[in-house]
This record gives sequence, C-alpha cells and structure tokens, in this order.
Amino acid sequence: MSDALLLLLTIPVITAVIGWVTNWAAVKMIFHPEQFMGVGPVGWQAILTRRSHKFATGVADMATENLISAREIAERLDPVEMEKLFAETLDSEIARVCAEAAEVVQPGAWDQLPEAARQMIVTQVRTESRKLVHELFDELQGISEEILDLRKLIYDQLSGKNVGVLVRLTKRIGAKEFKFIEYYGGVFGFLIGLVQVALWSVMHTWWLMPIVGVIVGLVTNWLAIQMIFRPQEPTKYFGLVTYQGLFAKRQAEIAHDYGDSAAADLLTPRNLLRLVTEGEGGERIARLITDAISTKLETEWKKVEAMVPIKVMPEQLEQVKLVIVRNITEAAPEVQPKIEAYMERKLDIARTVENRLASLPKNDFERILRGIFEEDEITLVLVGGVLGGAVGVLQGALVLAV
Repeated sequence: MSDALLLLLTIPVITAVIGWVTNWAAVKMIFHPEQFMGVGPVGWQAILTRRSHKFATGVADMATENLISAREIAERLDPVEMEKLFAETLDSEIARVCAEAAEVVQPGAWDQLPEAARQMIVTQVRTESRKLVHELFDELQGISEEILDLRKLIYDQLSGKNVGVLVRLTKRIGAKEFKFIEYYGGVFGFLIGLVQVALWSVMHTWWLMPIVGVIVGLVTNWLAIQMIFRPQEPTKYFGLVTYQGLFAKRQAEIAHDYGDSAAADLLTPRNLLRLVTEGEGGERIARLITDAISTKLETEWKKVEAMVPIKVMPEQLEQVKLVIVRNITEAAPEVQPKIEAYMERKLDIARTVENRLASLPKNDFERILRGIFEEDEITLVLVGGVLGGAVGVLQGALVLAV
C-alpha cells in the first residue's frame, strides 16, 4: 500500500478523534474551571459559574411559575396534625413552664397550691396552648405567599456558594445530551475526513481542504445542537427515518431526575423551615407568635384575674409572656426533626415536580437546558469551524508532503 493511500485512509480516523476531543473540551468548558483562569481579560471561566445568576434565576422562575407555589405547600400541611406534633413536645413542658411563670408573679406560689389546683391550671394551659398552635398555623397559611419566598430560596440554593448544586443539577438532567455532543463530534469529524479525502482524490487541490473543513465544521456543530432540541415532536424524514430532539424525547426521564434533585437539594423541609425562621420571614413569624401569645395570655388572664388573691402588675405579666416565648423557642430544635419528617411525607416534592415537569409544553420544558447552549452556541459552532479549518490545513500539508 502506498504512503499516499495510507495517509488518505487514516485522515478520517484522525479527524474523528480530533472532532471528539474538541467537542469533549467544549462540554467541559460548560462546567470547568469554576474560577476564572487566564491573564488579564484573556482566559476562561465555566459557563455555568460565570452565568450562575442567569441560570439560577431561570430555574427559580420556571419552578415557581410552573411547578409548585408557596400556597400549595402551606395547604398540604394540616393544622390539626401540626398541632399534634407540637403537643407531643410542649405537653411535657407545660407544668414546668407554669411553675416558672408563677415564680415570676410570686416566688413559692406554685408549690403552695394544692395538687388539684396545679393540675387544673396545667390542663387549662395545655388546652389553650393547642388552640393557640392551631390558630397560629391557620394564620401562617393565610400569609404563606408572603413568608415563603420560594423563588429566592431556589435562587439562593443554586448560586453564590451553592453554585455546585446548579452544576450537579445541570450535569444530571443533561448528561445524555452532553454525551451526544461529544460523540457527535467524533462522527462528524470522521465525515469531514471522508469529504476531504474525496475532494483531494478528485481535484488534488490542497487549499480546498481547509475551506471545506471550516464549512463542514460549522454546519455539523450547529446541527448537533439543533438535534438536541429539534424537532420537539417525532418527525419522519424522507419517509424513512423518524427523529425527535433528544431533550424533548427524554422529558419523562428528565422530569424524574429533576424531581429527585428538587426534593434532595432545593425544596427540602429543612430549607423551607430555614426560610421561615431566618431573616425577614423569621422576624415576622417571631412577632406573630409573640403577639398571639400576648393576646391569648391577656384574654385568659382577664377571665381569672378576679379570682386570683394577689395583685399582678403589668410588668410581671410581660415577664410571664417572655417566659412562655423563651420556652417555645427552646423547644423548637426538639420538635424540628418531627416537623421535617412530616413535611417530607406530606409535601411529596419529588413526585409533584416530576408530574408537572413531565406535562409541561415542550417550549417551556426546553428552557431548562436551552439557555446554556443559547448563551454560548456561537462559541461551540465556531469551535467546529476552527477545528474543521485546522484539520484541513494539516491534511493539506500532509498530502503535499507525501
């Protein structure tokens, strides 16, 4: 076999390898490096981390507009069941809290009361406490959309120090599409090689090889991206081949993965509870609880004030309120695991997100991943053109040398 023939036969293999490597590198550039690497303005940072604000905003908007709302989350939690969860923890502490409150009013007064009187007070406080929890939760459900800022929660969980969650989510839902880009580079690299071999065999004009390489490289990389998303519905071509965009075809599978990720990383019970116990939401709820306790205590005190043989000063009543609020606050960490378990069971985030994402119109569903390619589609396409041209120049030089 002549050296020239051997070279022509190996050209497609060489271009296939280069095509795969180049597209593999292009996919890696979506995720790496997380921090900017370069000198001055010349360098590169992963597309996802560089534009995490845009992608996190897009996911947050899509989720809150199409998948689940704060109102729905609140309405799935039963005030009666929530009351029972708190009661299991608070009931055992009521006698101690009553004794502590009595000490504020008159030291030693609680111990001086007959056991029957103490039990009657504890029973009454327990009953009113359960009513208060129920009433509070009813009120919280009414303002759920104001205190449960799901859009901010999702955005915060995907950006800043949590950008790694965005990277993992994108890798998971787009795994097959990214692999398709890589393998497609190899396939069309091989085709570029075949075109160039044919061109050389017919025309023996070396400078046409890089020109054809550029054209074919641009077209094939553009086509690879289009084939991920288009057509959105199964379409028959030439009466023989039926094809559907890879992402649209996998909608049910991706919806399942997305639902799992949403339940594990985004809308977790712990994240939701943190949302309503920290920051402005936490301050508002703390005021709401304090006001409710204050109102309840004043109401109940007016009922029994005339029967109490000692004078209770307003400042003492305020101290009693503080005792109650402090004890409720201290009990919160103990009851939280029970609340989280209950919320996980009742909210069923994974199944909710999966079902709604699977039923989204194709255009809305496409937004989940399309933005990544839209932002840098021209870069990925130009990489194909540069590859094709570079390979063409190399091949032209090689055939001339042989």
